Amino acid sequence: MEARYLKRSEEYIWRDIGGEVVILNDEGTQVCLLNKTAAHIWTLLDGTKTLEEIAVHICERFEVGPDEAREDVRDFVQQLTQAHLVG
Repeated sequence: MEARYLKRSEEYIWRDIGGEVVILNDEGTQVCLLNKTAAHIWTLLDGTKTLEEIAVHICERFEVGPDEAREDVRDFVQQLTQAHLVG
């Protein structure tokens, strides 16, 4: 996995509600609702951790193997990048 440091876009507001994250645009319209795994990845995208480090956190938090965690992080980050929610 490449050593990328991604950060959540500051153009969006987000709130953690019971372990799920709701992402809102400037108008307060819901853009995205994230499940617990995706929400955990989202909170770790603060620009200080590599994707590999985030995958390690996912392994520890959700008791999944390293390959599955890397794939989950990679797939989710790709979706966020396409939606311009990270940079």
